Amino acid sequence: MPWLAIPFSDLDTKKALNRRFDIEGIPSLVILHPNDNKDEATLRDGVELIYRYGVEAFPFTKQRLEELQDEERARHENQTLTNLLTNHDRDNLLGHPTPEQVPVASLVGKTIGLYFSAHWCRPCVNFTPRLISIYQKIKEQMLVDGDQDGEDFEIVFVSSDRDQASFDSYFDTMPWLALPFGDPNIKQLVKHFDVKGIPCLVILGPDGKTVTKQGRNLINLYQENAYPFTEAKLELLEKKMDEEAKSLPRSVYHGGHRHELNLVSEGNGGGPFICCDCDEQGSGWAYQCLECGYEVHPKCVTVTVTVAASSNR
Repeated sequence: MPWLAIPFSDLDTKKALNRRFDIEGIPSLVILHPNDNKDEATLRDGVELIYRYGVEAFPFTKQRLEELQDEERARHENQTLTNLLTNHDRDNLLGHPTPEQVPVASLVGKTIGLYFSAHWCRPCVNFTPRLISIYQKIKEQMLVDGDQDGEDFEIVFVSSDRDQASFDSYFDTMPWLALPFGDPNIKQLVKHFDVKGIPCLVILGPDGKTVTKQGRNLINLYQENAYPFTEAKLELLEKKMDEEAKSLPRSVYHGGHRHELNLVSEGNGGGPFICCDCDEQGSGWAYQCLECGYEVHPKCVTVTVTVAASSNR
């Protein structure tokens, strides 16, 4: 490190600083301004600021951060598919069979999923086959609905692979398009959409604006029915889920857990969770163990004993 440090043996000072700034986890970067006797001169989210803005965050003043937030807001308001996916050296994406080139301009006006993923990431490798299945079902439904080519929806792979060979082998399993390995737009997209973990599926509407950054969770919850991922569609799906929940047992015993599980919703003891059966995120309705916190999607429950039918909610 090129900076200063508190001596390793000075435990008292380190403990005092932890208490003073209420440090609960690391890494943590506290920014102290020259007038650090004032609360407003202390920033406790330095790691987030560095991650998000890099050197541009300096000198970390309120005015500078407001300027950066205004610039970020303007970028999102002026966001288009072209300025997200092209640069002065490239206006095409990779297709199949590689190295087929697909113009970014041909995607304008379509619903696009940006799939941030990598071959080395186990959750990504587990999620990709599911996404492929959903992608194909959405395309099939489009044909049924009259879209002759099923072309109103497309996915673009945004790779975090560590080498070209890994990228090539992983992309070969995918039926959609991709940014080239190591493309400069990849880092810009990760920063622009504040992607902190993969897999991540960002959905862009036909106007190129962000519809949701929760595409993965919506796929897990609603499968192909989530398309086109708009608020109006999700509201309909939530109402449908609430209606279906009325016929679910209020309590069950699941084959993978020894305690009784109770049906809960976000407004009734539940909330966002990671399903202990499929390891994917969930929200809305769930079966929850009040004794130990075990929680599963209703669709993942293997019922061994049905305790009681739920009443209307």
